[in-house]
Amino acid sequence: MNVVYYSSDFFSEMCGVAIQSLCENNQDMEEITVYVVEDKVCEKNKTRLKDIVNRYNREIVFVRMPSQKELYPEVKINLGRTYARMALAEILPESVNRVLSLDSDTLVMDSISEMYNIQFDEDEYVAGVYDCVGSAIQNGVLHGGEHMRYCNAGMFLIDLKKWRSLNVGNQLLDAVERNADGKHTLYFLEQDLMNVVFDKHIRLLHPRYNLLTSIYLFDYDEVMKMKKPVSYYTRDEISDAKKHPAILHATTCFYVKKRMWVQDSDHPYHVFYLRYRHETGWRDDKQIEDARKLSKKIYGAFWHMMPRRTAVGFSSIMINKIRPLYAKLTAKANLPTIAEQSST
Repeated sequence: MNVVYYSSDFFSEMCGVAIQSLCENNQDMEEITVYVVEDKVCEKNKTRLKDIVNRYNREIVFVRMPSQKELYPEVKINLGRTYARMALAEILPESVNRVLSLDSDTLVMDSISEMYNIQFDEDEYVAGVYDCVGSAIQNGVLHGGEHMRYCNAGMFLIDLKKWRSLNVGNQLLDAVERNADGKHTLYFLEQDLMNVVFDKHIRLLHPRYNLLTSIYLFDYDEVMKMKKPVSYYTRDEISDAKKHPAILHATTCFYVKKRMWVQDSDHPYHVFYLRYRHETGWRDDKQIEDARKLSKKIYGAFWHMMPRRTAVGFSSIMINKIRPLYAKLTAKANLPTIAEQSST
């Protein structure tokens, strides 16, 4: 099994906890090679990451994140950090034919060997899990259409051999350049671009393989009311995912004040994060403190001042009415926007 994470030095703790959870819950796999595309991770934190995989007799490979100029010397526009995902075939060794790409804010809670070894159909080269995107965004902002399988980019299983043969990296680069005119709208930035390019080439996985925060936190009816998704999973599929999650993804959520790695976090995954953190070299370090600006803290508290039912109703208006309008007015896909927002 090949798994790739992306990490800066600041995110090395989160990446380490993610890797700990992967190794602990996939001891049934004969081999696991973890690739960390790293952006100036210090030697101390690299050693901590190595210690994790060594305990499980696994392999870790650090891949220096190349500069945009090294990868795309002819491209003059600033791609931000989007290029790291676009250039996966160039960044990873040629011998890697299949890879699981995971964000560092994920926790692997169960064996994923069955999912990793699925067979792709001829026209498929990526497998993922639906993001819960409503028609106001998917149809009205992204113009993806009702048949688009819009998946969350925090977890993608990739047939890298097909990816290379089809020059998917160049397709992604072309998509950036086509949309970087200030006239098109990107709502989730590189995730939008990836889904546009991957359209009709995505294999849909069970939601247990990328269980987003809001899906875990709210019940099914609340999610449907808030998100009004174009296409989504059944009630039973979501119920099964919540009972037997394989990959938890700590995405941001308006009803959660602190990220799962922050001290005294209210995130529903915080208890799992601490469990795996305790097994890493970061166990005795002081937990990351809440560094939100006062405005963010007030915003987080605002949602908890109202009854939950009211908060769900108000969030539905925000998600389906206000945010799409805001996106159309401000989130144009000019390159400064992509570069700045994808780097935060």
